[in-house]
Amino acid sequence: MALTITVNGGGTFTASMEEGPVSFTASLAAVGPQGPAGATGPAGVVAATAPIVYTAGTQTVSMDTAYFVRSPAVAATDGQILAWDAATSRPDWIANEARTLFMSGTNKTGTTIAKGKAVYVSGATGNHPEITLAQANSELASSRTIGITAEEIANNGTGRVIVAGAVENVDTSAFVAGDVLYLSPSTAGGFTTTFPTQPDHGVLLGYVTRSNANNGVIEVVVKNYQELEEMSDVLLTSKANGDFLVYESATTLWKNKSAATLDLLTATTAASTYLSKADNLASLASASTARTNLGLGTIATQASNNVSITGGSITGTTFSGTLSTVAVSSGTGITFLTDLTSQTTAYPGSSGFLLKADNLAGLGSTSTARTNLGLGTMATETASNYALLASPALTGTPTAPTAAAATNTTQIATTAFTQDVVDAQRVDIQTFGSSSSSGNFTWNKPAGAKMVHVRMVGGGGGGASGVCSITANARSGGGGASGGSVSYVVIPASELGDTVSVVVGAGGAGGLGRNTVGGSNAGQNGGSSLFGNYRTIYGGGASGPTAANALGGHFFNLIASGNSGAGGNGQATSGTTAANFTGGQFYPTGGGGGGGAVAASTTPAVGGGGGSRTVGITPIAYTATLAGGSGGTTGGVAATNGTNGDVAYAGGTGGGGGFYITGQATGNGGNGGWPGGGGGGGGASDSGFQSGNGGTGGNGVVIVTTYF
Repeated sequence: MALTITVNGGGTFTASMEEGPVSFTASLAAVGPQGPAGATGPAGVVAATAPIVYTAGTQTVSMDTAYFVRSPAVAATDGQILAWDAATSRPDWIANEARTLFMSGTNKTGTTIAKGKAVYVSGATGNHPEITLAQANSELASSRTIGITAEEIANNGTGRVIVAGAVENVDTSAFVAGDVLYLSPSTAGGFTTTFPTQPDHGVLLGYVTRSNANNGVIEVVVKNYQELEEMSDVLLTSKANGDFLVYESATTLWKNKSAATLDLLTATTAASTYLSKADNLASLASASTARTNLGLGTIATQASNNVSITGGSITGTTFSGTLSTVAVSSGTGITFLTDLTSQTTAYPGSSGFLLKADNLAGLGSTSTARTNLGLGTMATETASNYALLASPALTGTPTAPTAAAATNTTQIATTAFTQDVVDAQRVDIQTFGSSSSSGNFTWNKPAGAKMVHVRMVGGGGGGASGVCSITANARSGGGGASGGSVSYVVIPASELGDTVSVVVGAGGAGGLGRNTVGGSNAGQNGGSSLFGNYRTIYGGGASGPTAANALGGHFFNLIASGNSGAGGNGQATSGTTAANFTGGQFYPTGGGGGGGAVAASTTPAVGGGGGSRTVGITPIAYTATLAGGSGGTTGGVAATNGTNGDVAYAGGTGGGGGFYITGQATGNGGNGGWPGGGGGGGGASDSGFQSGNGGTGGNGVVIVTTYF
């Protein structure tokens, strides 16, 4: 017997027994006074495992009822169903495989096969087929294509392959929904939307039902298109080039057979057995036998206009041409068709007839004959007096109508028409000044001028001379001068008078060297170039060791303008090279600075180089590089001059700086190139020795281009 007591609270309890009364309720008396403390009990629960949860703060235990009814860890997607996952001891959402047929395949390729790759059965391992990436470039890798991987399968691992149904959550962003996918011949396991053609193999893999980079879906429908010899009623054996596919009724099969087996003539055998129509009987084995077989006589081989008959008689035959050596039988004759007369001789004589050898000389009237032939009066003219219609060779002074302006036909163009075209397109170019000339000129406006383009370059400045001083002091070379400035101006010809005064600026003289202690002598400024009221600024002369900076232009109505290159500074060491120009620039460059020496030094110093210029113009593929003058390297010898412009629109480059050497005269600066190059500075010298002169600047130029 077991007794169970349940305290209800409120001073009552309920007792139950396995036998006897089921239960009874009794009332309790009021709570009495607290009794003495009992002995300390055990420590109680200190830990618990699922599904029991122990709370240490309250020393209570509870049960995790969710353990028995646990929800999936992630939310479901459309079409998934619940399945128990033993690894996590909870349900999980999985794809609804009720509409998908898959198999388990083992990867033995040596590398991981990614999800969404086409595979074929390449063998078997244990209870599973081995799978390898399929490819349409061979029969082996395409004919046994089985499906598309539904998950990534590591090497030696086993995974699912979708044989039919949907492969989900793959990258189909390269396709659009509805695309038909075939096995790729170029990428193992890949897809293509283009049906492969021979020698590649056609394998249908399925259709894109959703295009997405992460959640794409492919409906797998694998179909391997048959090769010809894979068909059940085709038997191909020992295939050879040129075989025919022939139906054989005895076996009800299509078989490959050669032309010889089918007793068919090839081009080679036909040529040795039969005559070609194009051969025109030339390949007959015997032409004589062929004529005999055709019943032809010996006359068949004679020319139609030269028949020889010996013996026998000819009756009732009509001849044309000439009969020779004819014996006429007695009582018979030859009847001529022209007048039906009968003669007993073959040829009655020349009377009344024209001989071929006479070449119509015996005509009764040549005039009447020309009329009867329908010839006109031109027939009696000499051919050399007339030109042929085709490629005539005309002499003298032939005339023709002059076409209207802008005519574009096959009509003859006269000299008058050509001159009109030339006048409409010609250009007049006048250049004022040169490397050896400058000063005042006059431009005369050409008749018919419409637009005038003027390019002006000022004279380059002169370089400064080198300093002369005792060796205890620093001795600086002369500064290089700047190149002349450049301006471009476009002027309507109507705004100009019949004549315009032109001034071409001269290059500035270089400063003179000295052999007594003293500073550098400055070079002179180059002259300005002018076209009427339009002008350009001169190139600055160098003053002492400091180079002349490029001067800004002072222009009117310009389409373009620019500064010339500055010169290089003279130094108490090697002179400074002048600035170089690159790009689409045609400006003159400055001269190099002269060489010198620092205090108490007698080390030789070379002059700086003149500025170079590299011009590249992309639209007309023009590139030109003009070197500046080289700095001096020998005592008493001047630096080299700058380079003259290689085209009319290119500026000259600067001269090199002079060389310093102790105890003797030093080098002069090089002259600037034409047009507008700056002179180089002279080399410094020790007291008592001549310092180098500054180089002379290049003359300017004015180029006037007139358009009509």
